[in-house]
Amino acid sequence: MNAEHTSLLSLRVSVDYANQQGVLQDVCLELKRGEILGLVGQSGSGKSTIALSILRLLHMKKGVARGLINFSGRNLLDLSEREMRSLRGKEIGLVLQSPLSSLNPVLSIGKQLREAWRIHAEGDSKLCSDVIAQTLSSVALPHDKDFLRRRVSQISVGQAQRVLIAMAVLHHPSLLIADEPTSALDVVTQTEILDLFRKLNQKLGIAILYISHDLLSVGAICDRIAVLVAGKIVEELPVTQELRTTSCAYLQQLSGFIRTP
Repeated sequence: MNAEHTSLLSLRVSVDYANQQGVLQDVCLELKRGEILGLVGQSGSGKSTIALSILRLLHMKKGVARGLINFSGRNLLDLSEREMRSLRGKEIGLVLQSPLSSLNPVLSIGKQLREAWRIHAEGDSKLCSDVIAQTLSSVALPHDKDFLRRRVSQISVGQAQRVLIAMAVLHHPSLLIADEPTSALDVVTQTEILDLFRKLNQKLGIAILYISHDLLSVGAICDRIAVLVAGKIVEELPVTQELRTTSCAYLQQLSGFIRTP
């Protein structure tokens, strides 16, 4: 892993929804530059709510956040929506669990990548094409005209997830939020995607908040693991090489925390 010692993201936040109070209860997290932090917990524990809080998208689910979300020296809760739009996709990338529903089924892969690039960048079509080609190469995808003309229905689920990752890292964000990014993939493709996240972290220095209920994948690539139970962080553990080699007992320990009522 390529973790530095300076803090990129630190938050202390509580979240309520219109029909549910205390979804997050004074949750504290810190993510260093270049670090991979795993966030694990059962469905409904509040993992995705943390992601929505950071991205300031809670309003889509009628949620309200209170507290502090410090990203690169700015409290995101104090920023305007216009300022947040300039951060989303440029400084904070997002990869979701279902690439087939996240990508536009009507537009070609190339057009979707070009639109994602033009939102936050200026330059002629050659520069755009060069950046897209480099990014697709970095996620082990072809960048020839035939592939760029294809639509989502014409590629595999694994390729679609790589396209989604390419869009998320197109502008080399300092933070990538990966929310259950391997849950829709088969075991072989899961391993390939985990390896890709590790390479992007090491090559580009992108910090990753890796959200998952899959303890094996979290233990495989993360520097630290935070365990979320019923809206509260109940444990934070470093992932050392020793723990990786004794993963059975380690994962049993984490499973015990996750099952806590």
